[in-house]
Amino acid sequence: MREISRSTGKLTFGALLFIVGLAIFVDDLHDFVPGTDWLHWLPDFQPIIIAEFHLEHLYIGALILLIGLIVMARS
Repeated sequence: MREISRSTGKLTFGALLFIVGLAIFVDDLHDFVPGTDWLHWLPDFQPIIIAEFHLEHLYIGALILLIGLIVMARS
Protein backbone atom coordinates (compact mmCIF):
# COMPACT_ATOMS: atom_id res chain seq x y z
CA MET A 1 0.00 0.00 0.00
CA ARG A 2 1.28 3.44 -0.93
CA GLU A 3 1.82 5.96 1.85
CA ILE A 4 0.35 9.45 1.47
CA SER A 5 2.97 12.09 2.10
CA ARG A 6 2.37 14.99 4.43
CA SER A 7 2.55 17.44 1.52
CA THR A 8 -0.22 15.60 -0.35
CA GLY A 9 -2.39 15.66 2.76
CA LYS A 10 -1.89 19.41 3.17
CA LEU A 11 -2.66 19.98 -0.49
CA THR A 12 -5.86 17.94 -0.23
CA PHE A 13 -6.91 19.74 2.95
CA GLY A 14 -6.23 23.12 1.32
CA ALA A 15 -8.23 22.14 -1.76
CA LEU A 16 -11.18 21.05 0.40
CA LEU A 17 -11.05 24.31 2.35
CA PHE A 18 -10.94 26.23 -0.92
CA ILE A 19 -14.01 24.37 -2.26
CA VAL A 20 -15.99 24.90 0.95
CA GLY A 21 -15.06 28.58 1.06
CA LEU A 22 -15.99 29.00 -2.59
CA ALA A 23 -19.37 27.33 -2.02
CA ILE A 24 -20.16 29.62 0.92
CA PHE A 25 -18.91 32.67 -0.99
CA VAL A 26 -20.96 31.91 -4.11
CA ASP A 27 -24.07 31.13 -2.03
CA ASP A 28 -24.12 34.59 -0.47
CA LEU A 29 -23.66 36.47 -3.74
CA HIS A 30 -27.46 36.70 -4.06
CA ASP A 31 -27.45 39.41 -1.38
CA PHE A 32 -25.00 41.60 -3.28
CA VAL A 33 -25.37 40.83 -7.02
CA PRO A 34 -28.79 41.13 -8.66
CA GLY A 35 -29.94 38.12 -10.68
CA THR A 36 -27.99 35.52 -8.72
CA ASP A 37 -30.86 34.23 -6.59
CA TRP A 38 -30.51 30.81 -8.21
CA LEU A 39 -27.09 30.43 -6.51
CA HIS A 40 -28.66 30.55 -3.03
CA TRP A 41 -28.74 27.05 -1.53
CA LEU A 42 -27.71 27.46 2.12
CA PRO A 43 -30.30 28.53 4.70
CA ASP A 44 -30.34 32.22 5.61
CA PHE A 45 -28.15 33.18 8.55
CA GLN A 46 -28.22 36.27 10.68
CA PRO A 47 -24.94 38.14 10.19
CA ILE A 48 -22.50 38.22 13.07
CA ILE A 49 -22.18 41.79 14.31
CA ILE A 50 -18.71 42.83 15.49
CA ALA A 51 -18.47 46.49 16.56
CA GLU A 52 -21.31 47.47 14.22
CA PHE A 53 -19.72 45.57 11.29
CA HIS A 54 -22.06 42.99 9.75
CA LEU A 55 -19.97 39.89 9.10
CA GLU A 56 -21.98 38.22 6.32
CA HIS A 57 -21.17 34.66 5.37
CA LEU A 58 -19.84 36.05 2.07
CA TYR A 59 -16.86 37.35 4.03
CA ILE A 60 -16.55 34.13 6.03
CA GLY A 61 -16.50 32.17 2.76
CA ALA A 62 -13.83 34.47 1.33
CA LEU A 63 -11.73 34.02 4.48
CA ILE A 64 -12.01 30.21 4.31
CA LEU A 65 -11.17 30.40 0.60
CA LEU A 66 -8.03 32.42 1.33
CA ILE A 67 -6.95 30.05 4.11
CA GLY A 68 -7.35 27.16 1.68
CA LEU A 69 -5.17 28.95 -0.88
CA ILE A 70 -2.49 29.63 1.75
CA VAL A 71 -2.48 25.99 2.88
CA MET A 72 -2.18 24.81 -0.74
CA ALA A 73 0.64 27.27 -1.45
CA ARG A 74 2.59 26.17 1.62
CA SER A 75 2.25 22.43 0.96
